[in-house]
Amino acid sequence: MAKINSRDLRLFNRNVFPLIPFVVLFFLCLVLMATDYRKQILKKIKKEAFVISSPITYLINLPVKIFRDSKDNFITKKILQEKIINLEQTNYELSIKAQENKLLASENKLLRNSLKIYKDFNMLGVHAEIILPTVKNGHSVITINRGLKNNIEAGSAVINNRGLVGQIINISKSYSEIRPITSESYAVPAIIDNGKENVILFGNGNGELEIPLFPASSSIKINDNFVTSGTDNLYPKGIYIGRVTEIKTTNSPKFNSIIVTPFSQPTTFSQITVLDIKK
Repeated sequence: MAKINSRDLRLFNRNVFPLIPFVVLFFLCLVLMATDYRKQILKKIKKEAFVISSPITYLINLPVKIFRDSKDNFITKKILQEKIINLEQTNYELSIKAQENKLLASENKLLRNSLKIYKDFNMLGVHAEIILPTVKNGHSVITINRGLKNNIEAGSAVINNRGLVGQIINISKSYSEIRPITSESYAVPAIIDNGKENVILFGNGNGELEIPLFPASSSIKINDNFVTSGTDNLYPKGIYIGRVTEIKTTNSPKFNSIIVTPFSQPTTFSQITVLDIKK
């Protein structure tokens, strides 16, 4: 096997240094650097190259970007779903508390009204709730959830926190029926709250009460209030009934027809009190 000379293993085996090519290349580099400094050729080249390299770079990095965005989206979606569940639970709990507060407020209001009824009229009563306003045999009827077992009696007056509601007409063991004050078959002795005019108010079946023939010479005006007069010993004196909303002329110039809108709307206020006629 031939012996390998160490001189042959050198990368550059020339004995003479290439001075002239080195000097030429050096000066050429200086010229290019000076030219680039003045003309900004390298920046232009980089700008043109960027237009070509940018899509390539984007495509190369696209899989990584998609992976990271998908991961972030999944995390964000999960967090939002958890927040939605928590908000729904909180909303449900708040709605329950709101219902409880409404119930407490309703009970508190009912107790205050009961105390006021006893204080104003020195009468006791049975508290009830309206179940169903309906029509029977062409007449309006209101059903409540109290009856004979609650000592309800026929003929008892029914009121709420706004005023007179009607009168008990039918009773069963657990339920009772009320004839509302606006029923055509209803009548109640009344007086203007200034105490000057005693009248009988009749229901007209259209959600109002009426005085068919009222002396035109009497001093009555719109917004006058009617209350029970107490002359029949059934309704205590002073329960609000309604307000005068219309004064209509009749065929006779001596009389007017008076329309009274009741203060109480039984279909709106569910809490009522049935007065104890014995007390």
